[in-house]
Amino acid sequence: MNKPVGRILVSNDDGLDAIGIEILEAVADQLSDDVWVIAPAQNRSGASRSITLHRDVMIEPQGNNRFTCSGMPSDCVIFGMSKVLDRKPDLVLSGINAGMNVADDVLYSGTIAAAMEASLMGVPAIALSQRNGRTERSQFAAAQAHAETVIRHLLEAGIPERTVMNVNFPPVAPDDVKGIMPASLDRHKFGDQVIDGAVPNSYRLGPLMAREETIPGSDRAVMDDGWISLTALGMDITAAAAQANLAKVGF
Repeated sequence: MNKPVGRILVSNDDGLDAIGIEILEAVADQLSDDVWVIAPAQNRSGASRSITLHRDVMIEPQGNNRFTCSGMPSDCVIFGMSKVLDRKPDLVLSGINAGMNVADDVLYSGTIAAAMEASLMGVPAIALSQRNGRTERSQFAAAQAHAETVIRHLLEAGIPERTVMNVNFPPVAPDDVKGIMPASLDRHKFGDQVIDGAVPNSYRLGPLMAREETIPGSDRAVMDDGWISLTALGMDITAAAAQANLAKVGF
């Protein structure tokens, strides 16, 4: 099978030792002969689009075009493109995240943030996540089996400028995946569980308090039905309807 991409940069928010990025690197090798991996030196889940300011960022080689970055997922792309690669990649792949990035979660996701940073810099980008993926390779079976097909489909269809393609794989056996389904973002968060920390006046976030019901046609809903969800995320987050109702006020 042909390799349609000249250069691919792979990143994530779970760190270089994560199962998902190992799988994604192998997928990238089927798409390109020029694959680079730059991932956080530690888990940066929930980092969103934060960047490192007021302190140095360390980029350390790990062999075979693989690097760790002491900063955030966005830093991996920013510093990787400016200091590691001699030219921009033709595609950025971020993931495969341990757990889904859907609904309200997309605003927290470091996986999506790395892809968004690439999109801002004019590079097509795809974020990939495995629902219920955790610490066992078998939990990523659907993503491992179908990620290459999904990516090839998106490359053939074309990725518009300033748009990130957000892909989530259902937690089913590869043979039970029905296909790829375009999906809207669900609405599932109604609060957080906050638990006590180890010392007085310290706290940490517990499990998300999420609604069980899903919106028909949303990312969670189509995965519940065995489909790979596909959502195009635009970099312009203007609320168009609300903006249209705003009035100019002079002083």
